Amino acid sequence: MTATLRSEWLKLRTQRGTIVALATMCVLMVGMTAFFASESETNAVLGGDDDLVQMALTGIVFAEIAVVVAGASLITGEFGTGMIRTTFTATQSRLRVLAAKAAMLFLVTFPLGLITSVGSFLVAQPLLRDGGYVAPAYPPVSLTDPGVPRAVVGTALLLTAYALLALGIATIVRHSGAAIAIGVGLIFVPFLFLGVFPERIARRIEQVTPLAGMAIQSTTDRMLAPFDGRAGMPIGPWEGLGVAFAWALGALALGYALLRARDA
Repeated sequence: MTATLRSEWLKLRTQRGTIVALATMCVLMVGMTAFFASESETNAVLGGDDDLVQMALTGIVFAEIAVVVAGASLITGEFGTGMIRTTFTATQSRLRVLAAKAAMLFLVTFPLGLITSVGSFLVAQPLLRDGGYVAPAYPPVSLTDPGVPRAVVGTALLLTAYALLALGIATIVRHSGAAIAIGVGLIFVPFLFLGVFPERIARRIEQVTPLAGMAIQSTTDRMLAPFDGRAGMPIGPWEGLGVAFAWALGALALGYALLRARDA
């Protein structure tokens, strides 16, 4: 397994598409968070109910797209060039190949996601204060406040889950464009349904789709309120993140099953 991991690490470092996508993830996470924080304003004097922690991590909405591209391109490039046949010939176990790719993707995406999540949070706080998010309505928040470490670390984990989901989808469909479209659709389409379906169905969508992972960012009852008019996520933070990882693991499992059943 060590040799396979080393091989996949070398591939990841030399795949331009994956590297560019990961770099774009970092830029979008920090840059778009800073943009939205600088544009956010409030006149609240007492009883502010906006979630400053979630607002300081809003760049994830755009970073998700880049991370899906990164996850998909990690394997579709090999399918496109036919190099996957050489990989499977050199490594007799297809499970080992897919597991090594997933491990490398996790080991690269999570640290990058954590660094950019911390950076986004720190950059956003002074910008939010400039927009009126100040005490007493909005007391200052720091990385050590209750709920903040969970939201920041959880954001990095959620980006990693979406990258693994994209890897699984790409293993299934073997086409970069299709994998990216499906991955982005699974993450973003549920947003479109929240204000369309009755409350019972909308809550179920929030609980069972990859969207549930967004609950990890919530520290108040305002998460997703602008989309469906209701307060709060209908699932706990860690449970929601678990749903996102369940989707990723399910896609990887199906991808492996198809790897075994189909020719390279």
